[in-house]
Amino acid sequence: MIFTYLNKLSRHTKIAIFVAPILVILGFAASDLWIENKASEARFFEMTPESGVCDILASKCVLVSGEFKISIYQENGLTTINSTFPLDTANLFLVDENNISSVFRMGMKDSPYYWYQTTPLEVLAKPPGSRQKVRLIATVKGGQYISEFYSVTGS
Repeated sequence: MIFTYLNKLSRHTKIAIFVAPILVILGFAASDLWIENKASEARFFEMTPESGVCDILASKCVLVSGEFKISIYQENGLTTINSTFPLDTANLFLVDENNISSVFRMGMKDSPYYWYQTTPLEVLAKPPGSRQKVRLIATVKGGQYISEFYSVTGS
């Protein structure tokens, strides 16, 4: 029955019926490769302090980029980062008055949401009113979240 129907169609229509499924499969494979390539491209997002001012020693430092948030605070001699999404890596930089930075690679604490490292931040930012320049680079699924801000110690 189907062959009698196909015999009534023109030659171009028959070719289109047999070629269309192959083109659909090739199109699906090509789109998958394109999406995979786009996902591996480097993406950068800037994070800014939520309240405009950060005080890491007083646990009042939340960085924001869209729905993504990172909280930075000092706890038991450790500088700790808590994020709303699981991080792949986190690096904290303490910058001196000559704009020379010291890198502190954060280590995972209990889960990819919590990262920590021993830093001299508590000593550097201890006096009330002191300002410490801080940079943060956090990686989430290939995206780089970058921030530069001052931690200003309150009185």
